[in-house]
Amino acid sequence: MKRSLTFLLLTLILSIWGCTNNEPYTNFDFERNGKPIFQLKGEKVYFPEILNPRKIDQKGEFLIIQESYRISSDKPLIHIIRKNPLSLYSSKGIIGEGPGKISDSDIFDPGLSDSTFWINAVMSKKMSQFNLFDTSRLSIREFRQPENMVLAYTIYLTNNGTFLGLMADSPNKLTEFDFDGNRLAGYGEWQQIPERPEMDNFLLSTYNKGKLKSNSAKKVFVKASLYRDRIEVFDYETKSFTIVDGPRLELPPAIISGSASNSTLVISMDQKYGYKDISVGENLIYALYSGQSQQEIQLTGKDSETVYIISQKGEMVAKIELDISIRGIAVDEALGKIYGLTTDEDPGIAVFDIPEELL
Repeated sequence: MKRSLTFLLLTLILSIWGCTNNEPYTNFDFERNGKPIFQLKGEKVYFPEILNPRKIDQKGEFLIIQESYRISSDKPLIHIIRKNPLSLYSSKGIIGEGPGKISDSDIFDPGLSDSTFWINAVMSKKMSQFNLFDTSRLSIREFRQPENMVLAYTIYLTNNGTFLGLMADSPNKLTEFDFDGNRLAGYGEWQQIPERPEMDNFLLSTYNKGKLKSNSAKKVFVKASLYRDRIEVFDYETKSFTIVDGPRLELPPAIISGSASNSTLVISMDQKYGYKDISVGENLIYALYSGQSQQEIQLTGKDSETVYIISQKGEMVAKIELDISIRGIAVDEALGKIYGLTTDEDPGIAVFDIPEELL
């Protein structure tokens, strides 16, 4: 009798272990983690001044819209939109290489002042500071990346008066520089992928590329990867990383073209994207997830319709499903609004109300 009970108990334990082992529990398993899923209906607001928007961010009471550099050279690259009520406040950015002009508008940095913001033009390696409230389209200050920072393709100002950013070829995930371009520190080392031992630092950086953003306090910097489903939260005060993998745990396939220093990473157009954008709040991270390939986006016009809300400690809070496809995201927790750029033929700003349970 005792042997039979022992056998049954052992069988039950092995069965439970086997199920757990075959079906790993993740942050993104909403059937098991008990976290809520919300379906939100949005409203599109159209602005005729916004022609070919590519990025959306925020600064205080305003949204900052950045246009593609492919627009007509006489049109402004930056639009400042008042949030409440949603209306055009002003436009800035003159395309060009002269003083106060910018070649493109790629990276938005809220900066360290309430009245200004920075735009990083990646093509010319120049950061330009704009006044938020004046009427001029020209920048008021410029900073050109020194030679030591040429390979830095995404950089932000820190509260310590330094730069923190992503490098195209570095053993570190993040690198910190002073204003003279001197390297101060590197944070986080790339982990070699066992299945792809031939990947060097440059290829690993490409494989893990994505959007890097911070909040207004600049205490955390968050990177959301484009090709693989990974979010990395860097605590600038403790210099530590928190990594969240999912919803897909498998690594995306990639082909290495060329050899040695001339090698590049090729991602197929039918490979589904991971995260397209992020918005970092005071305590929460709003990660815009695509799950669509470039082919599907071109065919259907739909890009991203899912937002994962995650704490800065890497804990899942909720999943939001949107009824309007967007390509960028900005979140105002005080107003309880999610903003995104629509992906239809006449793009505008989609506005969603954050569920009261999450506020």
